Amino acid sequence: MVEKVLGKNGIVIWKKANGIDPTPVKPYSERKSIGSETTFDSDTIDIGRIRQVLSAKVERLAFDLRRQQMLTSCVTVKIRYSNFDTHTLQQHIPYTAFDHILIPATMELFGRLYQRRMLIRLVGVKFSHLVGGVQQLDMFEDTPEMINLYNAMDNIRKRFGKKAIRRAVGMSWP
Repeated sequence: MVEKVLGKNGIVIWKKANGIDPTPVKPYSERKSIGSETTFDSDTIDIGRIRQVLSAKVERLAFDLRRQQMLTSCVTVKIRYSNFDTHTLQQHIPYTAFDHILIPATMELFGRLYQRRMLIRLVGVKFSHLVGGVQQLDMFEDTPEMINLYNAMDNIRKRFGKKAIRRAVGMSWP
């Protein structure tokens, strides 16, 4: 009867009105955080090496944020000691995807978190409270040269891979 009144689409309308739909369900989920951890081959107390690892991780994650046109407002640092005690510390910052803001925030958190002078098994960094968008430039701090530098570095990474260009501080860590 529905087909006679509404034509071929009448059946489709009737099925949908009765909850019958063969199309697969694709749940929508927006990314809430991005992070990376490293477990060392042997537990270490070499603070210089740990800072290099963290710096390299922040640089890669910040590039991923810029590539996905996302910004973060929360930085979290994680430390796991050799006895498996795990500690994290986070800090809220203005929305950004720039390395020169994220690296100092990460290093400050690491400095506040690492107080026990014990061997470290794992370190990690995570950016959360992500929002879509591009970096809002600060009129007094962000120079055109710095913005051009980020664009050039990101273009090199897009073309030749994430490890094609890196900061010197993170070079000794692959």
